[in-house]
Amino acid sequence: MNELLIKMQGLANRCQAILDAMSPPDVQVQRSTSHKTKIEYERQAQQLLQRARHVEGGLFAVVQSTRCVATFRKRLIALEHFLSSQQEQLTRQLNAPAVKAAEILHLQFLLQLKHLQALQRLRQEGLTGERAKRRSKRQSLAGLPANWRIALCKRAAGGRYLFSLIVLALTGCRPSELVHGIDVWRGKDETTGKLLIHFRIRGAKIKESQGQPLRTISYDTDDPHPLVVVVNELLDTQPEPRVFAQVRSAVNLTVEIRRLARSLWPKHKQPITAYCFRHQFAVDLKANGDDEATSRGLGHISAETRRVYGTTGQASKGHRLRPLQIDAERPVKPRRRGPYTKRRGDPKP
Repeated sequence: MNELLIKMQGLANRCQAILDAMSPPDVQVQRSTSHKTKIEYERQAQQLLQRARHVEGGLFAVVQSTRCVATFRKRLIALEHFLSSQQEQLTRQLNAPAVKAAEILHLQFLLQLKHLQALQRLRQEGLTGERAKRRSKRQSLAGLPANWRIALCKRAAGGRYLFSLIVLALTGCRPSELVHGIDVWRGKDETTGKLLIHFRIRGAKIKESQGQPLRTISYDTDDPHPLVVVVNELLDTQPEPRVFAQVRSAVNLTVEIRRLARSLWPKHKQPITAYCFRHQFAVDLKANGDDEATSRGLGHISAETRRVYGTTGQASKGHRLRPLQIDAERPVKPRRRGPYTKRRGDPKP
């Protein structure tokens, strides 16, 4: 029995060494993971491990069975979280005053080591097969007319999504944030005395070190942009000073946007979705020249994130949105610069 316990302790140490090598304590970034996310990691990891039993090449082959880099990375993250949790459970059993079913526990440690070795190899070699060509939502903007947002909102006139589409265009909010609801009202700026239209957004994807819990995007009521004019006229007719923009389903909103877009541009190859409004909003803000305002407007706290949202060349010529003010609850962290953070496409020094 003592000999078996020594073997298991050696296996436990080898497993823990692999986990520590993948996430060294000195460089590990503490991230909060929601309960829902943990459940999803566990579901996906167990599914991969179950498939690995019946596939030649085991876990390594199963994880490699994708052409999508994002899917590959998600599988690695799910496995790392699940195997880390498994390691904690097995270690607790090993350190218990009386080890029960020692032979079974020994087999579990052997299997744990096998899975961790496969995960270590996957992380070292990366996705080895043919990779699918990356499709970006911002690619959908190519070939659309400069006034595509206005045209799509006009096509939605008379429908239940018209106001939601206008708010989507003027704020670049996520569809899920429209499900939460967005406050719209007018108020005077205390500094300038100008009358502004405010859009207050409750952020999605919020964690301790991620996202903006609240952000407010404001336009001058004298802004001549057609969509701002429509909102101004709508507020004139409302008995209450505030209105509330909200949709019940983000999926239904995207279905309606796709339907409207197909009726307007049937030959456009890329799908037009709610996120196209977000990308167009981002490139308009980039073209306005305030990078930090772009991050605040998108609901980010990391300046790195805005890099995935198009280029200034995609800004709506003649129809660009120009918010007068963008406020957010948290400060924006500047982009890191250094030999290990430079990415393809960055300008040469």
